[in-house]
Amino acid sequence: MTRRRSVATPDLGASARDRAPASLWERSRTVGAALGLAVTGLVGLQIGSSPPAQAASGGRHAPITVGIICSCTGGLASSNAGGPPVYQAWARDVNSHGGINGHKVDVIVKDDALNVGTALAEATSLIKQDHVVALVDASAVDESFATYAQQQHVPIVGGDAASIEFFTNPNFFPAGETEDGFLATYAYAAKKVGAKNIGNFYCAESASCQAAIPILKQAATSLGLKVGYVAEISASSPNYTAQCLAAKDAGISGLLIGEGVSTDLVVAADCTQQGYYPYYLEGDGAVAKSFTTAPGFDRHFIGFEQDIPFFTHSNSGIEVMDKTLARYADSVLRSPNYGEQEVEMWVSGLLLEAAVKAGKAGEHGPVTTDQLYKGLYALHGTTLGGMAPPLSYKAGHTHGIECWFWIGIKNHRFVTPYSTSPVCPSSS
Repeated sequence: MTRRRSVATPDLGASARDRAPASLWERSRTVGAALGLAVTGLVGLQIGSSPPAQAASGGRHAPITVGIICSCTGGLASSNAGGPPVYQAWARDVNSHGGINGHKVDVIVKDDALNVGTALAEATSLIKQDHVVALVDASAVDESFATYAQQQHVPIVGGDAASIEFFTNPNFFPAGETEDGFLATYAYAAKKVGAKNIGNFYCAESASCQAAIPILKQAATSLGLKVGYVAEISASSPNYTAQCLAAKDAGISGLLIGEGVSTDLVVAADCTQQGYYPYYLEGDGAVAKSFTTAPGFDRHFIGFEQDIPFFTHSNSGIEVMDKTLARYADSVLRSPNYGEQEVEMWVSGLLLEAAVKAGKAGEHGPVTTDQLYKGLYALHGTTLGGMAPPLSYKAGHTHGIECWFWIGIKNHRFVTPYSTSPVCPSSS
């Protein structure tokens, strides 16, 4: 029998002085860009070669039509399904205050059910028939429509940035940290709690999960760590005992589970039953409020979020979001799966609003995609009222964001163990 390895207890009062070198994120970006080129062939495509701008149909005060493509059913639904109702609630709140530059926001939601053909068909319908001026990406198969949206000159404005497209495709505009950044952050989180040997249970449902492994390994090596065990898992598996035991035998002290919230909970419970207690390294939409009392997570957990953590109340924007959800989407707010995915979708709405205003879109007619691009490129270091890390976009360039917010669990409550401000090592 392999003896369970002990893991050092983190210093929850430590400052951000122990930042990783900026070169770590530069190397991760390089590896990620190479992966993205191989997977999508999109790096370097220019917006300027796109077709004419798409405009909202109707008159001067025509609505701003936005399409959300969501993997709202299937193996990752527990993380994804709560997002669209939040974006719709944001739109209803905006519309109740007169819209954006006098234009109300119409939101059309499509569920691709984790099917690449369905996702592309839905993107085609949204762009050609519904004349959306922006897409929001809540899909785990976004590679299927990335090229088409770019060719049609329709930007992807926010959504779930856990995708290679968000840092390799210049037509994707993230509303928080992108995957090239947070794969490095996983490694940094492991180092912060003394976990020198990282394991990764990656999802079988999305190509991005497997494609991200080289980035994680590169980041771990840069910090003097190793990725000692990697295994594919699926939400449909009856249990994860074999993977837990294999990770335990491999001496894995920091474990990343790259699945939906409901699967993450089962994995941690199965590992706990085997007497295996690694530090769980989690972020993005894989974190939910149910973690605070879940076996495993309640014992050893360090994580991060791309935008301001969902449980904080130090920001007036979170209070506005919570009040709006209580009014328009209370079931989402009360769900045990409620977490950062919902914040990302709210912040994506704020990003759209900021871009429309910055581009003076729709001031003298319908909002067009040209105006929206102009507004996005006018944003430099915006934090959307402190809800996001600094966001900047430049025409013809990809938009990797390498900043995050730390989170932890202490006494069955979420905490911000180091700071409530975003950490941006590559700019320090």
